[in-house]
Amino acid sequence: MATVKFRVLHKTENAQIYIRFSIDRDNVFQIKTGKIINPKYWSVKTSRPIQTQPEFKILYTELNELETFVLKEYNSYYSKGVIFSKDWLAEKIDKFYNRIEVKEDDSVFLNYLQNFTDFKRSTASYTESTLKKYNNLKDRFLSYQKKKKKIFLLQDVSSKILIDFKNYLITDCNLMETTAVRFIKNLKTVLFDAEQNGKSIHYSIRGFSTGTTNTEYKVFLSFDEIEKIKDVTTLNTDWNIARDWLVLGCYLGQRVSDLLRMNKRMIYTKTDIDGNTFRFIEIKQQKTGEKVVIPIHDEVENLLQKYNGDFPPILAVNFDSNAVLFNRHIKKVCELAGIDEMIKGKVYNEDKKKNEIVETEKYNLVSSHVCRRSFATNFYGNKEFTTPQLMSITGHKTENMFLNYIGRTADDWAMQTAKTFKKLSNQKIS
Repeated sequence: MATVKFRVLHKTENAQIYIRFSIDRDNVFQIKTGKIINPKYWSVKTSRPIQTQPEFKILYTELNELETFVLKEYNSYYSKGVIFSKDWLAEKIDKFYNRIEVKEDDSVFLNYLQNFTDFKRSTASYTESTLKKYNNLKDRFLSYQKKKKKIFLLQDVSSKILIDFKNYLITDCNLMETTAVRFIKNLKTVLFDAEQNGKSIHYSIRGFSTGTTNTEYKVFLSFDEIEKIKDVTTLNTDWNIARDWLVLGCYLGQRVSDLLRMNKRMIYTKTDIDGNTFRFIEIKQQKTGEKVVIPIHDEVENLLQKYNGDFPPILAVNFDSNAVLFNRHIKKVCELAGIDEMIKGKVYNEDKKKNEIVETEKYNLVSSHVCRRSFATNFYGNKEFTTPQLMSITGHKTENMFLNYIGRTADDWAMQTAKTFKKLSNQKIS
């Protein structure tokens, strides 16, 4: 049977009153109530103030009501299978004293995050993948909050907390730094949304950066490597199918979630004012919900003809299984094609259950995402194509996002500008 008892543990003039909540021998939790009293006015026998003064009578009644409240909450939550802890007890104390409206007050960070996610769910422009990243943020921050034994208000989330949360994600959750940084970026998005809606946030957040998700380890296949892949022929039907999907992907520039669901019904023909006909693929991107129109490259056209005007068959009926098999098979295809340059990249360590940066053969680092990045990188290097043209196919919203995606840096821009200066100078001399 659950019991509540109040205690004063110290003999200082302003001693804290503790609440001791006992469920059984293994579940006993004790925390401060936030109330203080001079120990000489405290009765150890009754576990209450000695009612010699009016304020002690009020405190006596208040503690009785707190005891009733905690036991009532316990009975209510017991049937729901809740795991009781010091955090649960602290939440109930705060709720009793209206210090934080745990269920409703959106000045609490996690409450605002939930409202933020619910609102995004109601808008047509947000997809399940977007909602998933904020739900993941909620789960991670909730576990961080439990470790810190504190309910964070929006104003509490300072730059210092962001750094500590990032370190928690890397150390306790075993995440890579780039993944942790993405969580911080999403968290800052929520905070700035709160500020725009009239909420107060910590002054140190604005202008604060915990790092970048941009990394030098961006794997793509060059046109020469794609040619090597095209030449691979095996007796394994699945490897041949995966090879064709891989080549298609490098000329279509889409995520695997869109690439592997393409079919001939998405293809249409359009004629320009000069009577020239062109073929296109129109698809609504699953992640962004945006419609993209992709001109059909000759390499794509050749593979479509190979399959009688359609795309290659899928490797499995279930999409997740299809994507897993595709990822597995294209590594083998790239190995057979001799894509074995030693480079650094992200590889999953089965023993440590986390990604690590290692030096390995390039084929080990090839995954389904190489399709979109290869398209963006290869055609960005061709002066015939403008960045907005490529962005309209990859679906990037800004040029900065696009350049970050393919790994272009300030040094790259400086070299490009230097070459332009030299070209203009040579033209002037001649």
